[in-house]
Amino acid sequence: MGDKQRAGSSILHSQSFSAEDVLNNIYHAIIVTDLEGTIIYWNEGGERLFGYKSDEIIGKKASILYPKRRKNNFVDDLENLNEGGTMTGQWLGRHKNGAWVWLDIKTRLLKNQEGDPIGIVGSACDIAKQKKAESRLQESKALANAILETTVEGVITINPRGIILSFNKSAEEMFGYKEEELLGRNIKMLMPSPHKDRHDQYLKNYLSTGKKKIIGTDREVRGRRKDGSTFPMELSVSEVNWDNHKIFTGLIKDLTEKRELEREIIQISEEEKRRIGQDLHDGLGQMLTGIGLMSQNLAQKMEANGIPGSSELKEITEMIKEADNYARTLSHSLTPVEVESGSLTVSLEQLCRRARKLFDIKCKFEGNGDVKVDNQTAAIHLYRIAQEAISNAVKHGKADNIHVSLENLDDKIRMVVEDDGIGFEKAAEKGSKDGLGVHTMRYRAHMSGGDLQIGESSDGKTQIECLIPESDILIKTNKSDILL
Repeated sequence: MGDKQRAGSSILHSQSFSAEDVLNNIYHAIIVTDLEGTIIYWNEGGERLFGYKSDEIIGKKASILYPKRRKNNFVDDLENLNEGGTMTGQWLGRHKNGAWVWLDIKTRLLKNQEGDPIGIVGSACDIAKQKKAESRLQESKALANAILETTVEGVITINPRGIILSFNKSAEEMFGYKEEELLGRNIKMLMPSPHKDRHDQYLKNYLSTGKKKIIGTDREVRGRRKDGSTFPMELSVSEVNWDNHKIFTGLIKDLTEKRELEREIIQISEEEKRRIGQDLHDGLGQMLTGIGLMSQNLAQKMEANGIPGSSELKEITEMIKEADNYARTLSHSLTPVEVESGSLTVSLEQLCRRARKLFDIKCKFEGNGDVKVDNQTAAIHLYRIAQEAISNAVKHGKADNIHVSLENLDDKIRMVVEDDGIGFEKAAEKGSKDGLGVHTMRYRAHMSGGDLQIGESSDGKTQIECLIPESDILIKTNKSDILL
């Protein structure tokens, strides 16, 4: 026996304690009834909990304390006690003053030495604070659920294995699935290839390395609906530690309408460029050609008649011809006729040739293999991306050498524009920001079902890379098409 046990035993032997003293010093209510439910014992804890003194309650039915329970509950309780010996529950009790209080009840059957039941002993404690906390928690959950179910964004939660844990109403409308159809299934069923095939590896890489590539950032990806169609969406992923487990929450915005508006804006922009290009070619170009011919004839007459100023007029004539050529080169840049005929390779070759003339730089095109983009709209998007990249390289990057390449890479079409300029970061330091041109390039890539990345090549050159899956090259041209 230890020192504490010996000390405790010494105190017990030196003092005279009655069972009544012990029971009255228990804070919980201790209640004993006979087998008919009549109260035969009541401690001071019962008085504190219910307000009744011992002489007020002994001899009365215990049901007075629990009026919300049915009269036949006592019979059922007695039967349960006979079968199991103990019973627990949470009951709504009533104080002497009429107030209601939630109680945690524990009861046990009392038996004599022969093992026959002679009564029921029960303990009751006030759990009002616990119930209030539970109620607040339920209200908080209800509020959270109401917010999740009414938010316009789709909200999906998954575990580290990619298994779907929740799926709100907006997500149901976006993807065409009901929540019960997806709970317990892998999130990758909502993705098209190639992301579908790589998703599990993405999660494994993050969990093993801790490097965040998607978590905490917004990025545009594509979602796959129940009917198999896909749509552009903005995805933001956050990580939460819950009960020592990781949970990932995805916030999704459907970009279909936004992309439709952007497509219309770009279409209007293309039409305006074509109009300006045509005006330059048919209007200004013809006027400059006419003025040049008139100036040339006049210079010849002045020279033949010995009139002074003929040499200066010849110089003006040459300048007019240069302006005419410049205007025609600009008109061709604004109106890529070759793209319309389905030859993106030819268009990019001519784009580089015009860049050499317009900007007096080295601009080379390289086509690896027979790359065909039969869809006119997709070809124009790629052409405009290359055009904008070359323009940025010259104006902001101060590049002297530009290299444009187009190739088939696995199941994708890959276009890269590299230059030896100062790069985007240094250009930004000098006041040239990532403006509308870069955003437009990204929009065009996304509308072609692809992605655009800006970085550096292995040899330190500025690199703009556009990758478009060949299976997703379809661009919406009428209402019956699906934007992939």
